[in-house]
Amino acid sequence: MSVMPTDKWLEKDFLKPLVILEKIGVPENEREEFYRHLQSYGMYRPQANIEEQYLALKKKKAWSTIQQYYKKYKGLWKGPSVPIYIFPIQVKASFFSQGMKKSGVSFKDQVYLFLSSETDEKEWEALFVHEYHHATRMNVLNKKSDQYNLLDAIIFEGLAEQAVKEYCGEKYVSNWTKQYSHHQLTTYWEKYIKKQMSITRTESKHDQLLLGKGMYPSLLGYAVGYYLIDLYKEENKGNTVKWLAKPSPEFLPN
Repeated sequence: MSVMPTDKWLEKDFLKPLVILEKIGVPENEREEFYRHLQSYGMYRPQANIEEQYLALKKKKAWSTIQQYYKKYKGLWKGPSVPIYIFPIQVKASFFSQGMKKSGVSFKDQVYLFLSSETDEKEWEALFVHEYHHATRMNVLNKKSDQYNLLDAIIFEGLAEQAVKEYCGEKYVSNWTKQYSHHQLTTYWEKYIKKQMSITRTESKHDQLLLGKGMYPSLLGYAVGYYLIDLYKEENKGNTVKWLAKPSPEFLPN
């Protein structure tokens, strides 16, 4: 697999995102729900200003650029052959994309990237590294989706963003990695996450803690996950590629 020709699909069916999902292979009875799911991560809505984004992405050769990143990291990480789907981002459309110009979501067998033409190519690379790292780790762990718990989720995020730091540099890590002090993160780990590590994705509290909804600090699980990997790096030699297959509990502090 490789970067899929969503640029060609958008050229013909920009106003019909459900038709594009048909090309991806999403069953008809699941398309609307899946489209809403992708929108929650930042996928475009068919509006005129977003069409301008699409044309600008084509001009900046986003599809061929991402293809180069795919080839690079697939080789470096011995990563999986998965389709990469690129779409314009809907600015301020969701919890994830608000105030951001890039977003994405990964599955074991697919990666979706939502891009803005206003970001530099290194930002695209940082997003690709984060999302493709997820897909690579999912394939290495080879667990069923219902077997993942909150600890798995925060370690996924921590490792992926540490990979961004390793391959793209400190400048390109997400703001949530610097949002809280180590003292705050130690407190949040003990107070909110430590006793809830085993809750599964089917429980509402899983996403509340991971995303920091309601009473919880913003992007709580993401920030704590990055912090835990930071602590692990201080005590252990290695890097995020060597740790791809390491079970989540092994990253826990003593």
